[in-house]
Amino acid sequence: MRIVNIMLSNCDVPFGTEKVAYKYTDLFLKQGHEVLFVHKNIYDQNNVDKKHPKLTFLQMKNKGVLGLMRARLFLRRWKPDVIIVHNFFSQMRFVGFGIAPMIGIAHLEKFKSMRTYEGVVSLRPDSVERAISQGVPESKISVIPNTCNLTGKIRQKPWGKLPVIGSMGRLSPAKNVSTLIKALGILKRKGSLFKAVLAGQGEDRPDLEALVKTEGLEKDVAFLGFVQDSKTFYESIDIFCVPSLFEPFGLVVLEAMFAKKPIVASSVTSFQQILANKTALLSDTMSAASFAKNLDWMLKNPKEAKAMADRAHERYQNNYSEEIVYKKLMTLIEKIKKKG
Repeated sequence: MRIVNIMLSNCDVPFGTEKVAYKYTDLFLKQGHEVLFVHKNIYDQNNVDKKHPKLTFLQMKNKGVLGLMRARLFLRRWKPDVIIVHNFFSQMRFVGFGIAPMIGIAHLEKFKSMRTYEGVVSLRPDSVERAISQGVPESKISVIPNTCNLTGKIRQKPWGKLPVIGSMGRLSPAKNVSTLIKALGILKRKGSLFKAVLAGQGEDRPDLEALVKTEGLEKDVAFLGFVQDSKTFYESIDIFCVPSLFEPFGLVVLEAMFAKKPIVASSVTSFQQILANKTALLSDTMSAASFAKNLDWMLKNPKEAKAMADRAHERYQNNYSEEIVYKKLMTLIEKIKKKG
C-alpha cells in the first residue's frame, strides 16, 4: 500500500505530536508499505529511517498557494492509496482532495477542519462527542490511541540512596512544571533525599530556574534542555512525574509506562484513562502538596512503586503497543478504501 503521512510542524524541536507522526512512518515501513512523508523541518528527516528504500520525502516549507499546488501535483504523480494528516491543517484537504481518501489525526482535539475527510481519528473515547459537536459525522470517527517510539529493552537502574525524579515536556504554562518544583521544595524541607532532572525547553525556563532558587533547590534540580535520546533519559531516572494542566493524550506517559517507571501524574482526564487500574498515583493538578505526598510515598516505598510500574507496563502492552495501534489503523484504512 502507498501511504502519505503529513506532519507540518512550526516547532523548533519535535514534541509529542511530531513523535507520533514519526512513529506512523516507521510503523508503516516496518510492515512493508511505501510511505511518502510530507514534512516541513529538516529535523523531521532525522527522526525516521531516512535511508529506507520505501520512504520518499517531500519537504513543504510553507502552506502558501504555490506550496499547496506543488504538494498536490507531487501527490497526484505519486498515486497514494490513502493520505494521513496530523493535526488541523485545513489547507491539506485541497492538497489531497480527489487523489485518495484522507484521514485526519486530531492530536489537539480540533476536528472542525476534518469534517469532509473520509476518516477522523479521536485519540480518546470521550473526545468523540467533541468531534460530533464540531461537525464530524459519527460514522467517520475511529478511536485509536497513540503508541510510543521507544523500542527494545529499557535498562532498569538499581534504586539508589539518591533516587532520581524525572520530568519531560515543553517548559510552558500548560505543562505546570512550577507545581512540580514547589512539590520538590516541600520534599526538601521534609528532609527527603532525591535528585530531579527536567527535560525540555520553552518560554517558562527563566521563571522556572528562578523558582528553583526560591525553593532552595539549586543543588537538587537540573535542567537538561531538549533531550533527543528519550531512552537514555528514562534509563537514568527512578520516578517519572508529569504535572500537566491539560493533555489531549500525553505521549510521555506512554513512554514511562513502556520504560517501567513509577509514575506520579496530574489528574487530567487523559491521564485518568491511560493510567487506570492502579498503574500510577494521580495528584490534584494544581496542588504542590498533593504531588509532594505522592512522590514522598514512592521515595519511601520503592518495592511497591516498582510493582505499580510493572502493572503500567502490562497495561501499555495490552492497550497501546505498536502492534495494537497498527492493527487499528489498518482496520480504519481498509474500511475507508472499501467505501471508496
